[in-house]
Amino acid sequence: MSMTDIHFTTTSAKVFAPLLRLLYQSGFFFAPVFLSVMTIPAIALFIWVVKKIRRNRTLSATSRTIRIFWFSFYFYISWMALNSLAVGFKTMIVEELVYQERKWFEPYLPGIHFYITSACLAYLALIVNSRYRFIDLLLAIYLQVALIAGYATAGYRTFNEDRDGAIGGVLLLLFFAVCNYDLVKRVYKRISWQLLPQPAQKLEDQPV
Repeated sequence: MSMTDIHFTTTSAKVFAPLLRLLYQSGFFFAPVFLSVMTIPAIALFIWVVKKIRRNRTLSATSRTIRIFWFSFYFYISWMALNSLAVGFKTMIVEELVYQERKWFEPYLPGIHFYITSACLAYLALIVNSRYRFIDLLLAIYLQVALIAGYATAGYRTFNEDRDGAIGGVLLLLFFAVCNYDLVKRVYKRISWQLLPQPAQKLEDQPV
């Protein structure tokens, strides 16, 4: 198959033309294939996240049921981060799209999925760090912007699509709400900790 048999949804996709051609010809973009392949690094990422969370003891005070819920949620975030990356490359190729005719939003699909990946990684970066830093505030703002965009998309699906699309929109709203709850809780806890007066240093511990 020659490169002329592949049509790109955006001109910037030509930068990745050799890689896209290789993946396209190998059948990687077939959903069962890339979902299975990308799950392997997603599991590795999740294991790293779990180790970091247990080290900073973020969930140590919660019940076993709550821990299982949040760890399952964080696994989905890890899985979505890497699979959205694969879909971003997949949507650079017109022949890989499911639409029967060309759509005006095709050039935006790769960027949207790469943005989803970046938001997921920003979220994971927040939850693995127990100390408050300025970069965490920037990550929180970045993630909140992504969540607002997610609310808008989910709301549109809920009120403007058919029943299946509306159900998907409601599920997305619930998902984003859980993300937002965790984000606000973590940021508030870290800021509150910073504002609390620190214990006075013992006399014998003070430098001479």
